[in-house]
Amino acid sequence: MPSFVVGDIHGYRDALVLLLGDAGLVDGHEHWSGADARLWLLGDLTDRGPDGFGAIELVMRLEREAAGNVRCLLGNHDALILAVARLADDAVDATGVSFREMWMMNGGNVRDLDRLESQHLEWIERMPALARDGEWLLLHADTDAYLDLGATADAVNEAAREALAHGGPAELDRLLEVLFDRDAFSDTARLDRMLAAFGGSRVVHGHTPIAFVLDEDTAEITSPLVYAGGRAVNVDHCLFAGGPGFVVELGEVGAETSAPSLRPSWRRGPHRRSE
Repeated sequence: MPSFVVGDIHGYRDALVLLLGDAGLVDGHEHWSGADARLWLLGDLTDRGPDGFGAIELVMRLEREAAGNVRCLLGNHDALILAVARLADDAVDATGVSFREMWMMNGGNVRDLDRLESQHLEWIERMPALARDGEWLLLHADTDAYLDLGATADAVNEAAREALAHGGPAELDRLLEVLFDRDAFSDTARLDRMLAAFGGSRVVHGHTPIAFVLDEDTAEITSPLVYAGGRAVNVDHCLFAGGPGFVVELGEVGAETSAPSLRPSWRRGPHRRSE
């Protein structure tokens, strides 16, 4: 049973359809055609692009059609738009910045927010923060801060669900701090810590655009970035900045030994920055 992964969509719903069609996972009518293949989306369906709501609707429908073989993980932008829907004008913390202001600084699309209904918010609440697929540990952000939420995958996912469904400003801010963090896995000790806690031998993530890591034109990014001796794979194709995008079959990802470091402006920092 092959497993496919797609990085951050950021509102480019039609681009997602084309990518999935090229991979044979949807047909010409945008319905699931992947048979028993698994498809993982690594979060950040919304913000920056023109139709995050459409991306949510599409993925929700594909989940139903694929009978559990399509899943979407929780990204920082997914959690953030839910926080805005629930606690729009509440201050995130003592800085006085509201969830709405933080969302707008991070590419929020008001049209997406206005179209969200209770079923969409409840679906976001149920998104797992991380998952396993064979040897692979799948998550949105390249951070070991997930361990701040729990010592096991089940504990992390339950903590995320509780914050999204019932949390106040402090709980949602704590979750966003984790999901906005980045740049852990070029540090072998931090990568080892994640794999020891949650299992697997390799990590695949989105969140940090490959083009920004490599300081290359987004148009040139057509394949994942494999680093940390082949144990970490970045699939953020940077659609929102003009990347052509790609779908990755996990069984075809090889091992490389490069260990790129982020440019200084993309090192991890407070989530109030535009990231």
